Amino acid sequence: MADDLIGAQIAEAAPDAFERKAEEPVGRMALLAVLAGAFIAFGSIAYLVVQAGGPASGAKQIASGLAFSVGLILVTLTGAELFTGNAMFVLAAERGEIGVGRMLGSWVVVWLGNLVGSVAIAALFVAAGGGHGVEDGVAKAAVATATLKTGKGALALFASSMLANMLVCLAVWMAIGGKSIPSKVVAIVGPVAVFVAAGFEHSIANQSLLSIGWLLQSGQAIGIDGIGRNLALTTLGNLIGGMVVALALGHAQLKPHRAEASPAG
Repeated sequence: MADDLIGAQIAEAAPDAFERKAEEPVGRMALLAVLAGAFIAFGSIAYLVVQAGGPASGAKQIASGLAFSVGLILVTLTGAELFTGNAMFVLAAERGEIGVGRMLGSWVVVWLGNLVGSVAIAALFVAAGGGHGVEDGVAKAAVATATLKTGKGALALFASSMLANMLVCLAVWMAIGGKSIPSKVVAIVGPVAVFVAAGFEHSIANQSLLSIGWLLQSGQAIGIDGIGRNLALTTLGNLIGGMVVALALGHAQLKPHRAEASPAG
């Protein structure tokens, strides 16, 4: 679209967008975070439905990623608060537009709100018999997904979660430049499909995926300790991945732009 922002234009708009989100009243921020967790959980459910049908293949992984992208589309278009995207608040904090305390506090509020929304939708999905979908394949996919995620080593979880949120934050960053719904959707779908297809770890998606798998398991292969370990490591990795994207793009595009605008000498 002709009015969409690109390159340095997004970098100029992003810190102000982050500042507005970080300065939301805590109650409103918490409610928007609960909604974001619920919306990402809907994306997780879509992912599991695709995983439930047919043999494993690259095409199936891409299709699962496209299905999951519905979650981030819902978050973006409704203005909900998602922890992983809010990792980029570090750019506004570095520029002095928000305080470090406010940034850290918003991360805590939003992560916890995301957890509430994620677990609520996971529980409702299981109570509704969602695991029986596609001839009980959804339950099998949920348990297999949760077992795989809780069985990964610490380094794999950390590196995978960094990569996941680099892609998610690139999607959010580009969506800031979109001035229409189609533009924002196009910006989101590609990076999200890649991170899901590659099996990277997204802490907020895992809040719902691990909850569904835990609720649907027939044994005790998926434990609370494994879920807690996964969420702790992926949260840290997501934060660092998002911070890297925001700071790298900010430094690459904002500082040269300001230098060009400064008077000579």
